Amino acid sequence: MAPSPNITGNVSIQVSGLSYINFSRISDTSSVIQTVYTSQLTTNSSTYFRSCSNSRSYYEAMQMNVHSSGLYTFLSRGNMDTYGFIYEDYFKPSSPSKNLLFDDDGGCEPYNFKFTIALESSITYILVVTTYSSNVTDAFSIFVFGPDNVELKNISSPSVIEIEYSDDVQSKYSLQLTANSQTYSRDCQKSNYYYQTIRMNAIETGYYALSSDSRMNTFGEIYEDDFDPMNPFENLLKQDYRACSFQDFKFIAYLHTGTTYILVVTTSSPNMTGNFSILASGPNNITLDPYKAQINGIIQQGYCPKIESHRNSSF
Repeated sequence: MAPSPNITGNVSIQVSGLSYINFSRISDTSSVIQTVYTSQLTTNSSTYFRSCSNSRSYYEAMQMNVHSSGLYTFLSRGNMDTYGFIYEDYFKPSSPSKNLLFDDDGGCEPYNFKFTIALESSITYILVVTTYSSNVTDAFSIFVFGPDNVELKNISSPSVIEIEYSDDVQSKYSLQLTANSQTYSRDCQKSNYYYQTIRMNAIETGYYALSSDSRMNTFGEIYEDDFDPMNPFENLLKQDYRACSFQDFKFIAYLHTGTTYILVVTTSSPNMTGNFSILASGPNNITLDPYKAQINGIIQQGYCPKIESHRNSSF
């Protein structure tokens, strides 16, 4: 028989086990505080690649100020299939898996997602509400139950891909890796990685989405000003390889006009060859030109500095 709401009566619980269990009644609902947050996802909401798919998802990011540590239950309600994510410290739309503590899409009617999580008052949390399917908009409500009130503040940043990129703000570049391509040691562990270098210049400062299309497991790296294959960690700004299930790379980079960037396209394993295309989208055109890497003859072959000192990024 299906459960029904609003039913009252007596109830008894019997427990069998190796030891005695003490039950304490905590049915005093006055100790449970409810926080309600109502908003909506619209076509003007921020968007991001929730799972590195080719379709965008609208989202709203809320900073949560927790006044008392304890267990908190989050419920969402609305006509769309919402997806909830909890992050610690901060949420980065270009790296949606970083700092992720918990995510949930399930729940029970009439709620979309429902989960309980332990939160500490000394930590800043970010609740991100998006949708299971892409390009869905509608109103939603968030209900939070716990030992104290939780402040929710919308902190959604300008979307990194909120502009509908038309053909005039997309740049496509096709090349190939062959047995005659230049090689280098990408990770300072294995040699003979074939690579191509592409010089990029942004016409307008802003976020640009860069992705590759190939039948190889491509690996992308961005350098500022110059790329030295003998020192692959010098000037390195960002690298991203198969952030999700795709065999090609996709990342979002904040590029400045007047600065020369070098995109290095190589592969996940040595000795791989094949054709590839690069698609760059952004607020304006980005020029992609062939670039010949200059080898610094002073640096001895095989020189590899510590990675940690060259991976700082402003993206």
